Amino acid sequence: MCILLVLNFIFFIYNPLNINKNYNVNLVEKSNYFLKKSSITSLDEIRDLQDIIREHNSLYYNQESPVISDMEYDNLFKLLKKSEEELNIFDPNSPTKRIDVLAWNQFQKWTHISPMISLDNTYDSRDILDFEKRITNILKEEKIIPYIIELKFDWLWISITYKSWKLIRVLTRWNWIEWEDVTVNALQIKSIPKEIPYISSEEIEIRWEVVMPISSFTELNRKRLESWEKLFANPRNAASGSLRQIDYNITKDRNLDFYAYSFPYLENWNLNSVISSEERNLLIEKIPNNKKEDINSGFPLSWEWQNGMKEWQSNPTYFNELDFIKSLWFQISPYLFEAKNINEVVKEIEKLTLEKPSFDFEIDWLVLKVDDLSLWQKLGTTEHHPRYAIAYKFPATNVRTQVLDIEHSVWRTWVITPIAHLEPVNVGWVIVRRATLHNYDELAKKDVRIGDSVFIVRAWEVIPEVISVILESRTWKELEVFPPEKCPSCESILKRDIWKIAWFCPNKKLCPAQTLGSLISFVSKHWANIEWLWDKIIEIFIEKWYITDFTSIYKLERYSQEILNLEWFKDKKLKNILDEVESSRNMNLANFFVALWIPQVGKKTWKILANYILAKIDSNTPLVDILFSLNSEKLQEIKDIWPIGAHSIVYYFEDHEILVKDLLNEIKIIIPQKSEKILPNWKLSWKSFCVTWSFLNISRDEIHSLIEDNSWEIRTSVTSKLDYLIVWTEAWSKLTKAQELWVKILGIDDFYKMI
Repeated sequence: MCILLVLNFIFFIYNPLNINKNYNVNLVEKSNYFLKKSSITSLDEIRDLQDIIREHNSLYYNQESPVISDMEYDNLFKLLKKSEEELNIFDPNSPTKRIDVLAWNQFQKWTHISPMISLDNTYDSRDILDFEKRITNILKEEKIIPYIIELKFDWLWISITYKSWKLIRVLTRWNWIEWEDVTVNALQIKSIPKEIPYISSEEIEIRWEVVMPISSFTELNRKRLESWEKLFANPRNAASGSLRQIDYNITKDRNLDFYAYSFPYLENWNLNSVISSEERNLLIEKIPNNKKEDINSGFPLSWEWQNGMKEWQSNPTYFNELDFIKSLWFQISPYLFEAKNINEVVKEIEKLTLEKPSFDFEIDWLVLKVDDLSLWQKLGTTEHHPRYAIAYKFPATNVRTQVLDIEHSVWRTWVITPIAHLEPVNVGWVIVRRATLHNYDELAKKDVRIGDSVFIVRAWEVIPEVISVILESRTWKELEVFPPEKCPSCESILKRDIWKIAWFCPNKKLCPAQTLGSLISFVSKHWANIEWLWDKIIEIFIEKWYITDFTSIYKLERYSQEILNLEWFKDKKLKNILDEVESSRNMNLANFFVALWIPQVGKKTWKILANYILAKIDSNTPLVDILFSLNSEKLQEIKDIWPIGAHSIVYYFEDHEILVKDLLNEIKIIIPQKSEKILPNWKLSWKSFCVTWSFLNISRDEIHSLIEDNSWEIRTSVTSKLDYLIVWTEAWSKLTKAQELWVKILGIDDFYKMI
């Protein structure tokens, strides 16, 4: 028995899995060493860095398990490239010259028809000016150069080959020379045409990227989380793994998408490749009758056969190339910007950096390309990238950091939430120190531990969230975290809800953390609007017992002298607080409900309930009597009030009767007269609106209020069921999607006329 235990121990220590994980830990440590350096002067260190980048390439391309972020990889790559140039080292086997990765054995290998190389990149808009200087130095002339800006997805690169209008092959990019055949799986992607209206006697290619929509990625990780599978770190890895499946049905279920932005046939505009009319007629004879009309009426044939190639040669532009690709029934970038000169480029990039457009797929960067294709051949390429294009990367939204601690946080909803304290890291120009782990079930499934390296993302550009643990870099000394037995604020014994998801503190009325959270919510500008009561001030007042609940806010004046004796409190600050407290005594009914912050009940429900109660007040029934006679079954009869919300409303008023009655004695609910009440436009009853972009003289919140006041519905996304999209002069994907779905589009003036 003892021998067996010893053998098991030896196997655990030396098994390949642990060796691999320890190796990856060392790889991260070595990477961190070089990330702190600005230059390298040692030949040995250059060799070491080359090996490190090769290992990262293998993890990224072969295993879809990167252990560093994209920005960190780019910084290592630039350091190596810069150091090789400074030391005048030319190594054809360096990762700056080629990517050495092994393709999977189960797919057939092919060779590129023409090289598919990477792009040079920058994180600084000022580098764009240097980019044009390099171009003019090569051209040896000063001239105004037009450019095209488009989106860069940084996903899975593929090449689709057609011959005689039919799709014959789809290949992934592995290194710059070799590809993998994934044709069967790619056929499951709806946006890849199986046939195109273009006839050629030779093979032609359309390129570039397969993407996974954010909505599909979220659903995929949710299912993997439920089945305790390892989560994908980002949609890019999920897309790559989805396309390289032995079972094509898995690819089909992953809902991938394809965007094209390269047609090498046109970029080379080789006139010798135009086939003769006799050859064309022979090809057409092979086309089924039901397809001939599509082919013959297609723009590409008329373009090719009516001296179109000569016109193309006289004015070959990248914008025209994209237009041509679109005519072949492909999707192209939903955002394109034609810039007349480099100054327009810089202005547009700086604007987009501040107002990054949002789509249902991740975009990390923009691509700037010289529009004139005749210059592409003059400028040429390096071993790594073309000289006529450069990528500008947005500030990173998916980065690597370390979990320093996991806090058990209590907030106004009395649920205990695990919060990760992180090594501070810049995520999209915001320094992130904390990230949500949602609940303890998710914490266990993601297996996040104190000391882990993790990838984090700002979900929807706002909320920091831990996406996944980098298991490859785990040392197994990290500390597991379990739900606490007692509330970290008041030490009450925790309970678990009926759905067995959340742990909560039952001490709702006396728990300091819950009191603090509910009061911070109550005084916010959207509800009671007492902005001078900052979070820290409320915390101090709770500690001194000046504030214990909502009602006590309106009795603060009795503690005036004690408050003035506190550090940092002067007459003017106290006066500002008390003045705002007094002005907040007049409150409309919907705001009063929202300020109470009742669990499971949102702002929209309270607006509906407020209108319902205001109608009853017309019959001279006191408000307080209506509130405490609410019935769950009756509430569910009101449109858009669901059972869980109805039960929560009734339970809250029963459980907080004294608090609510005392609060109503301190404030005045504004009851509009009949003549003041908004009369909804019943011709538009139950219509839905989505608002996008920003407006000059009105905020989006104010537009939402006008929509709700008319008993209309607010939606955050564009679907075929949306009635109206309200936009300003500029908008992004929502406008494009609304146009595709024939959704009615309104300017702000049109909306004013409607109401």
